[in-house]
Amino acid sequence: MQLWQEMEREGMEELIFCHDADSGLRAVIAIHNTVLGPALGGCRYWTYASEEEAVRDAVKLAKGMTYKNAISGLPYGGGKVVIWDVPFAKNAKPDEDGCGSQSGEQVAGDLGIEQQKGVAADEGTHPQDKILDTDVSKRAQRFRALGRCLERLNGRYVTGLDLGTTATDMDQIRLETAHVTDTTGSLGAQDDFTAEMTAYGVHIGIVTSLRQQGIASLQGIPVAVQGLGKVGYALCRYLHAAGARLIVADVVPERVQRALVQFSGAISADPAHVHAADCKVFAPCALGGVLTPATVEELRCSIVAGAANNQLSERQLVAGRMQARGILYAPDYVLNAGGIISTAYELEGARSDLIRQKVAGIAGTLSKVYAEATQSAISTADAADRLAESFLQSGHKK
Repeated sequence: MQLWQEMEREGMEELIFCHDADSGLRAVIAIHNTVLGPALGGCRYWTYASEEEAVRDAVKLAKGMTYKNAISGLPYGGGKVVIWDVPFAKNAKPDEDGCGSQSGEQVAGDLGIEQQKGVAADEGTHPQDKILDTDVSKRAQRFRALGRCLERLNGRYVTGLDLGTTATDMDQIRLETAHVTDTTGSLGAQDDFTAEMTAYGVHIGIVTSLRQQGIASLQGIPVAVQGLGKVGYALCRYLHAAGARLIVADVVPERVQRALVQFSGAISADPAHVHAADCKVFAPCALGGVLTPATVEELRCSIVAGAANNQLSERQLVAGRMQARGILYAPDYVLNAGGIISTAYELEGARSDLIRQKVAGIAGTLSKVYAEATQSAISTADAADRLAESFLQSGHKK
């Protein structure tokens, strides 16, 4: 991996590599753009196959946060922290640098994105979600060490929850710096507030997309939801309450059974083929990359609008094919911004009722994307990027 070329290609401002010998911390802080304000993005604790994979994930997610924050009208830039989850095994054979070697199962995923805030998509349980008692002290040391790294940035980057991290981890960071959110007692750390706001934003986006096609209500509309984790399940709740006919899918059978019991009239589908369900709306809320050159040809919906990050495996090709087929695509980073919107406004002291109003503003943002796509005869994915970049250019001129 050519780091300088990668930074130039993706427009990165900074890559900071953090290491702490006592705790074994290995982390990358990626700051993509701070034109609109300090970078804001989550802290991911993940098992990566290699250092290169960890760096690429940090860069990709940081860039995604820049665009998500910009198009959402937030006064923040984009950044991301990834901690390479090296197991705490005492008998691990040391690497050349003295740190234990990596072992254990690698869990697939980018949520970028923006599985952002760790809830934009629902990819199952990370090994660190079940932390052994013997590892707690060492884990705490790692997050305190990360806090010291963040403090040295003097507020250029503010972090919070993401995949594999907890409010307790954020509490450890807070012991060393004020530049962290989602600590114990905050809205972001309460129950499933962030997931709820993400799901609410996706629901708003689906309603907006239907209206774009001349449909005024969700009543009787078949919606296929792929992924029934916190966000996907909350989305089903909103859709069912609005009268939608649900088609649900998840790799965890218990989640599907729960949905079938709670949401009357819901039917299940094979999670590997739910994208091809006969429906009006396909809502991907699990792994990224679900829309490939092959699967896009199998779509039977007229709208794709879901919470998953990085839904398009080959962005230009897949977005172009949806446009050619007359399928309306709601760009993922516009639709799933509810989590980061809630974090940003909580940082400003807003309460839950005002935050909910701000998340509802996703309707207006998405309508602007659709209008730009129509006016310029481009894909909605390109239209979203164009609008986000216009905000960034405005920031440059200030």
